[in-house]
Amino acid sequence: MPLTPQQAGELVSALLGPGNWFVTAAFGAGRFSEVFSVEDGTKRYVLRVAPPDSMLQLFYEYRMMRREPGIHARLLAETGVPVPPILACDFSRERLDRDFLIMPRLPGEPLSRTRLSPAARDRALREWGMWVRQIHGIRDPQGRFGYLPGETPPGAPDPANAGGCMTPQASWPAAFTVMYRKLLDDVVRCGVYDTTVADQAMALLESHVDAFDHGPAPSLCHGDLWVTNLLVNEDGAVTGLLDFDRACWGDVEWDLAIAEYCGITQPAFWEGYGGRVETHRGAAGVRRFFYLLYEHQKYIVISMSGRRNDPAGAREYAARSLAAMASFRRTGRPDF
Repeated sequence: MPLTPQQAGELVSALLGPGNWFVTAAFGAGRFSEVFSVEDGTKRYVLRVAPPDSMLQLFYEYRMMRREPGIHARLLAETGVPVPPILACDFSRERLDRDFLIMPRLPGEPLSRTRLSPAARDRALREWGMWVRQIHGIRDPQGRFGYLPGETPPGAPDPANAGGCMTPQASWPAAFTVMYRKLLDDVVRCGVYDTTVADQAMALLESHVDAFDHGPAPSLCHGDLWVTNLLVNEDGAVTGLLDFDRACWGDVEWDLAIAEYCGITQPAFWEGYGGRVETHRGAAGVRRFFYLLYEHQKYIVISMSGRRNDPAGAREYAARSLAAMASFRRTGRPDF
């Protein structure tokens, strides 16, 4: 059952203390978490409440909110990226059977909801590229790859199962192989692929896994670079980057493939990033093919879940994915 504004207000009071809270539901542009706008007359906050564990989710989405406090803390300490601090969070499941957190509400609107002039949009993309470059400059100090458990900020309680969905790996090829297998298992679990199809898809990756051994550092990758997660003002100035709960440590080309898939990698973005990263030739082209397949196939599960309730859409995502794999087997060209 969705939370009411009154229930949301009680959660805010539990974490921030009693106050004259004004809570408005259905805030934000996403479909995964419930998001509430909270005001006390002088300050504005955002309350985000994760979906119940029973909701059909991708393997890395279960309790992924638990990764955010540590990631935000590192971004605020090591970069100029405009992310909000996590003011309070509760992952105990004592007040609610879901995780939730509170952060300041940043100014601006999601880029997806704006009608910017071409010049203002170029400014937004240019600044976005600059911030993504800073994000990619953060490394895992232990040299781990993959979706890592949450890094608890100093002084905060260490939650159990802090967003851990896979065993961290010592190399990117090993990590991406695990991630891809888990994604295919999700597609099987929701009834769109059978095990034979999933095994064939996995074998295709395994036959090209050497292409991933190009020495990438365990860089912080946002994992969800699309227009809903960028806040801008009316002039196109970036006021916030959101939703780092899907962040992964690995090859920046993977993050840039997501940005390409979502239409972000336009000339202005590359200008801000500091130059275009060539991902269409040779081994890089093979990597891009599988990164785009990973991104495309995740929408099979999303379409089957309560977020969309669109089985027909899921089958369309599956059909395009399988056609791309069949073409690659037949021609040797990694076209997607």
